[in-house]
Amino acid sequence: METDGRVPRGFLRARGRSVELSGQRDWTCLLGATGEDGDRFFARFEEYVTATHAKHFILALCQEFEDNLVTVLDGAPYFQASAVTDLAARDDLAFVTLPAYSPELNPVEECWRQLQSALSNRFFDSLSELTSAIDTALDQLSLPR
Repeated sequence: METDGRVPRGFLRARGRSVELSGQRDWTCLLGATGEDGDRFFARFEEYVTATHAKHFILALCQEFEDNLVTVLDGAPYFQASAVTDLAARDDLAFVTLPAYSPELNPVEECWRQLQSALSNRFFDSLSELTSAIDTALDQLSLPR
């Protein structure tokens, strides 16, 4: 980003303060699952989620829940990759793929809605502050309806 020697700034409209921007972004990504009895399972990654992450997440679900597992997958590209779809050959695992643009059919979407509500319109000084807020919000989730 060309800045002509000036530090780019972002503005917080509500408070009228400015925050220096480094041009660098840190992020965290979550994968999540909910069980029919309200059990929840989340995994956080500090890099973009790939098919390899999704595969390991599903294998961790198999270990966590131990019974025959029916996994509902949305249309995220990492769930459509062969690294994940090849897992369907396992005897203890079945996949159900949701139709495109149907978040209302995905039980974990209620968790994401609650998480977004808890974290929206807040500024986090660091990635560790954000992940701490995420952990707190995840602990306070109410059961999906």
